[in-house]
Amino acid sequence: MYVKNILIITLKAIVFSTLLTCLAACESFLPEPHKIDIEQGNAITEEEFQSLYTGMSETEVIEALGSPLIRDPFHPDQWVYLYRLKPGKGRLRESKFTLYFRDGILVKIDGDEYKEY
Repeated sequence: MYVKNILIITLKAIVFSTLLTCLAACESFLPEPHKIDIEQGNAITEEEFQSLYTGMSETEVIEALGSPLIRDPFHPDQWVYLYRLKPGKGRLRESKFTLYFRDGILVKIDGDEYKEY
C-alpha cells in the first residue's frame, strides 16, 4: 500500500512537470498583452517649427508653440521643448530643441533637426 502511494505521487509529479513544461513551451503562441502609447512633452508640428525665426518675442513664440516644457530658473533666457513618444509596440522616439532669448527676443534655435511623429 505504501509503495502504491509513492508510485501515484511520483506519477502525479511527472504528469504535472510535463504539463508545466508544455505550457512554458506554448508561451510564444499566447497573444501579447496590450501596451498603451506614452506621449510626453510638446508635440510640435512641422509648420509650427518652421514658423520660428530669430527676432520673435517670447509672446510670439508661446503663441506659435505653446509654453516650453522646461524653463530653468537659473537660465530664464533658455527654453527647452522636449517630445518623447514610447509606443506600446515599436521603438522610442525623442525630439529636443532649445530656444535662446536675449532681452525677450529669440536669438538662437538649437537642437535636433525637426522630426514629426
